[in-house]
Formats: sequence, C-alpha cells, structure tokens
Amino acid sequence: MDITGELVRLRAFRPDDAPAIAEALADPRVVAYLAQWAHGPYTLEQARAWTTEPATPGALNFAIESIADGAFVGSTGFHDIDHHNRHCGWGIWIGPPHHWGKGYGTEACVLSVEYAFRFLAMEKVHLYVYAGNDRARPSYEKAGFVSEGIRRRHYWRDGALTDVELMAVFRDHPLYSERIAPIA
Repeated sequence: MDITGELVRLRAFRPDDAPAIAEALADPRVVAYLAQWAHGPYTLEQARAWTTEPATPGALNFAIESIADGAFVGSTGFHDIDHHNRHCGWGIWIGPPHHWGKGYGTEACVLSVEYAFRFLAMEKVHLYVYAGNDRARPSYEKAGFVSEGIRRRHYWRDGALTDVELMAVFRDHPLYSERIAPIA
C-alpha cells in the first residue's frame, strides 16, 4: 500500500533503493542520531538485505519517495507494535542531507502517524529524540508529538551514555481526530 501526500509517498522498499540507502547511511550527518546505524559503516549488501528481507515481527517499514522526482529520500517505520495496548514506536531518517529542509520529514511524519491510527488501530505513537537533535524536534511537534519526559543515559553513543527524550502523539490530537473515526 502506498501512502501519498503532497511532497512524499510512503511505499514498500524496492531492491533498486539499496544504493541510495547505502549512500545516505554512509553519511555521518544522517546517522548521527540513529540508534540502529550509528555504530559503523552501512554496506550496499546490508542495504540490499534491508530492501528484500521481511521486517522483524512487530515492525513495519516504508521507503520515503519524493513525488516531484521519484527519488528515494529516506525511511520511516514502526517498531514494537503492541495491538493489545494500542501503541507503537516510530522512527524516521531523511538522507542524504541535500534532501533536508524540504518538508519531506514533516510530511512523512504526519502520514506515518495517520497510518498508525487509521490502519494499525493505535491510540499512541511514540519516539525517542537524542539530546542535541534539534533539527528533528520541530517536525515532530508539527505532527502533534509532545514531550513525555527524558530517559537519562539511555543509549551508548560516541563513547558515552546519552539522554533521549520520549515524545508521543495520541489519536485524539486535533490533527488526526477529525480525519479518523474513533476505535470501538
């Protein structure tokens, strides 16, 4: 299923996305605030596997594609999907950096959250923001995320434990509640 906005389309990964993924994740500016990939180079072989292997249980991932030119511009996805308690984690990256500042991340954020509420029947979507990741925070806030607190010394990064902020958005946020029917 494709999810289409004005700037981006969320779609399934394709094998031809692998070179763009490897290029983006080779850039230290892109992976600087990513827990999963910040520990070393990301190879073309790993990118190929990412595009062809099924997601881990409890996860759902999408490629982010620019509508203007069809370019692969990043990835977004859900993890720890908990249908019983109706919440899930969410993450995103946009790269390489020449795709930053174009609104792709903000729109992908809104489309993803709406998808979680509409099709996964979630009541809450949460994310972690590393201390210092000031570029991402405004996009999250535009999509309705608010701070739920700080997890002190939560991730090992650059030789030290670092704080992360937990942010969340709920189904009844005005940005979504008017477009999505309540869950019975």
